[in-house]
Amino acid sequence: MYDAERRRDIKAWAALWHEEGRQTFPFSPTATVAGRDQMVAATQRKFNLRPPYEIRVVTEPFANPYRVLARLHLIVPDGEPSEVCIWCIFHFDHDGMITEVEEMLDTAAAPALPH
Repeated sequence: MYDAERRRDIKAWAALWHEEGRQTFPFSPTATVAGRDQMVAATQRKFNLRPPYEIRVVTEPFANPYRVLARLHLIVPDGEPSEVCIWCIFHFDHDGMITEVEEMLDTAAAPALPH
């Protein structure tokens, strides 16, 4: 997923998601994005409005084979903030499609995207 995000390849990014997938932000329940079409629209907006950034990822499996922790280090050249650490828990279905990504930690929330 993050390789597709680095390349800003929205088709490859979308192909990894279950149709009813969602991105949740437990620290901000009103920020949930649900459904692949809505997530693609929000991610495409992000690609259009934010400068490219480097993404370094370390993943760690849980005992549950359908969940993975991803620890991200984003580096934004000429951006504010210039570095951000984010921890996400990925949930997968039996076919390997992403059903949910819970963003559990964000050290410096990025600027809001306009609607």
